[in-house]
Amino acid sequence: ASTSHKRPSRTVTMLAKITFSFALVGAATGFVRPPVTPKPLRIHTQRNAASMEIKEIKTVAQTMADFTNNYNTPIVPAYRSIVMDLLTTTHLARVDQRFAYDPIFALGMDQIFAEFFKAYPGEDAAKIQTALVQALDLDATQAKADATTVLEWAKGTDAAGLEALFDTPDAGAVGSAVTAIKAKKDFLYNRVFGIGMFKLFNDAGIETIDNDLLTKYADKMGFSGTKFQQDYDLYSESLSKLRAVEQLFKEIEIREKKKLAARLEEKAAKAAEAAAAAKAKADGTAPEEVDDTPRVEEAAPVAEQQSAEV
Repeated sequence: ASTSHKRPSRTVTMLAKITFSFALVGAATGFVRPPVTPKPLRIHTQRNAASMEIKEIKTVAQTMADFTNNYNTPIVPAYRSIVMDLLTTTHLARVDQRFAYDPIFALGMDQIFAEFFKAYPGEDAAKIQTALVQALDLDATQAKADATTVLEWAKGTDAAGLEALFDTPDAGAVGSAVTAIKAKKDFLYNRVFGIGMFKLFNDAGIETIDNDLLTKYADKMGFSGTKFQQDYDLYSESLSKLRAVEQLFKEIEIREKKKLAARLEEKAAKAAEAAAAAKAKADGTAPEEVDDTPRVEEAAPVAEQQSAEV
């Protein structure tokens, strides 16, 4: 009896998760932009300034091949597009000679997976994240640790503390990253870094994130705020869609649970009724069954009339 009760619940939950997964990816698809060729890399080689060696640039195909080797399980079709687009666009930033890894970038990557892969079937989202980061020739373990460090720091920071840090960086993880960015004349802003900044704004309790705020922080770090603003608009719109889908999913799940509970209650009532009837019959206390089937009485035979001969 207990087994029959559990199976419908698992089926409903699995179907709901699959539906939710497709809905989440549909909401997130708009967050992906077409890849753009990085500015300084017009050819497939670049010259190392120190040794004057010609160094071959890793291609997108090579990065994708590395990802496939790192994670050789097929990606769920609904998520394949977002994984490949994230891998491609981040690769183009990664091979740009202006790119510099920092803990804010690590936080951004972590935030992307936390938000957009939360409904990925099974428990492979973390494995996909690790494989993707490694395919970009970055240390996945270090990136995860850096993201955690920044999150811990952000817990005790408010809006004023965040702004003070970007004005006068300290020697901490975030402060050191800001110092390095300010010292770099050609810092390469990228979308993953931007998402890390958005997460910092949210954790600092900044309720209104508008173009003025984004421009102010872009100016503090010395890069153009235009793409920063565009990325925030796209990111916030995608999250709004996700929240709407999550709410719809909760409502569907509640409704399905109510229907399942009603069916189980009805089945239990019938089982209890049958058990009571069987017990009464075994005890000899069951009421005598009365056959209420209507019967048609047979008509009395009629004597054949003998025809009289005239």
